[in-house]
Amino acid sequence: MFSYDISDVLRKKLEKIGKKDKVLALNFYKKVQEIISRDEKSVNMYKNLKSPMNEYKRIHLTDNYILLFAVEKRHIIFIDIKHWDDVYG
Repeated sequence: MFSYDISDVLRKKLEKIGKKDKVLALNFYKKVQEIISRDEKSVNMYKNLKSPMNEYKRIHLTDNYILLFAVEKRHIIFIDIKHWDDVYG
């Protein structure tokens, strides 16, 4: 199991998301539990973004929103939740 932190940017977004979009907030907490419960080998199944953001991995929360995170040995940092168009557009 990994230890983890949530970035300040993401904390502020989660406060707003929790009030406006309960489904997205619930999906976020489910995905966090899924990611931190993996071992070091299976966490690499998540795709890396393309350059210049290739140090981050991603997982879909809904069809339109993506959770960005970084893995550093036994520690995960959850960076941000972004709309698909903002990441790939």
